[in-house]
Amino acid sequence: MSDGNTTDRNSALKSHLVAARDLLVAPHRLEESDNPVRMGVVAALRSLGAHAQAIPLYDAVLATAPAFQPALIGRVDASVAAGDLQAALSHIAAALTVMPADPALLLKQATVLRRLGEMVRAQKVLRTLAADPATTQHQKIAVARGLMAVRDFDSADRLFGQVLAKHPKSENAWIGRADVALALGDPPLAIARCELGLEQLVGNSALQQKLANALQRIGRTDDAIGILQTLLQRDPRSATVQFALAAAQRAAGRTDAAASLYTDILKRSPSHRGALTAQIEMALLASDMDAGLAACDLALSRLGAQDPEILRRKGQILLQSGQPAEAFGVLSGLRTEAPVASPVHLQAARAALDAGEVGQAETIFNDILRSDPTNAQAILGLAELAEARGDLKSAMTLLEHHIQTAD
Repeated sequence: MSDGNTTDRNSALKSHLVAARDLLVAPHRLEESDNPVRMGVVAALRSLGAHAQAIPLYDAVLATAPAFQPALIGRVDASVAAGDLQAALSHIAAALTVMPADPALLLKQATVLRRLGEMVRAQKVLRTLAADPATTQHQKIAVARGLMAVRDFDSADRLFGQVLAKHPKSENAWIGRADVALALGDPPLAIARCELGLEQLVGNSALQQKLANALQRIGRTDDAIGILQTLLQRDPRSATVQFALAAAQRAAGRTDAAASLYTDILKRSPSHRGALTAQIEMALLASDMDAGLAACDLALSRLGAQDPEILRRKGQILLQSGQPAEAFGVLSGLRTEAPVASPVHLQAARAALDAGEVGQAETIFNDILRSDPTNAQAILGLAELAEARGDLKSAMTLLEHHIQTAD
């Protein structure tokens, strides 16, 4: 658990490391002999979450040793961690000139393309990897997962099947085939696949948890709870099983039992994101906004004060509880790093509108439409603003545009 002193120490250390970085990237210091020191500073910066600040050091290493693979790969990973996906794509292209057709790099490329919304290009990369004899069985699992992420379920299923043909006791492949069935909306098929997998992997906890999940989806919640309780008796300290059991108890309406499990998880793992998030969700389901805000503050104290997902939830709760100005203060700070499709932009616009910050709301709605010209909520928001200022002509034009895009 972090505290103020730890934060201050980390900030001071980061400042010292950035100063060292500036010396190490100075043009007159670009000597290959300094690369071990540069990589050491890189590791320290990244351990503090300063991924963007580490990238100039990778650049300096590569200026003196262009084929140094740890720097080529590290620069990609740091760019992804910093949220600069376009830069990551460029760095992957540079790395591929040194490591052509490298499966690990191509997997990273597919992931970045998918996150940028370029699903067709990502799928093409993944299918190439799936067909490449050099792709290892372990990498095939990752490729299949990537294919699922771009909704190419048939290709993913075939690839999981290929892995099982050579390695019938591959837990990840059995789980993958069950996940494909669930993604296709076929829980009975997922159940059958889990049962087949359990013939190969008797008593396997991960497969039994997946079986419980599939049973829950067809209304057999008590059967799912029974499986999970048996697993928990076998391993009482398993946070994974506890979390799955808590979800099943919630589905059965047994919120007290679920809350007790989340508390137990957090006693042993104070920063367990799933349990912290679940406490927020349970407070909202009970319409207890004060408890929801308290749960958000607890999560922020455990996960970091700038955690974007928890801050987004806090902003949403503030908005729902009639505190739009406070909500806008939280949500507007998240917009810079938020992906284009993130709901945080619309939430910030709504908070601005409710707080009387009409100009801010209009700016955000227009920002949304620049990246997504058919966004219905942004169009309706601008129409609402036009109507409020008496500009009925603009309001009608926007509403007509909304109707056309809806068709």
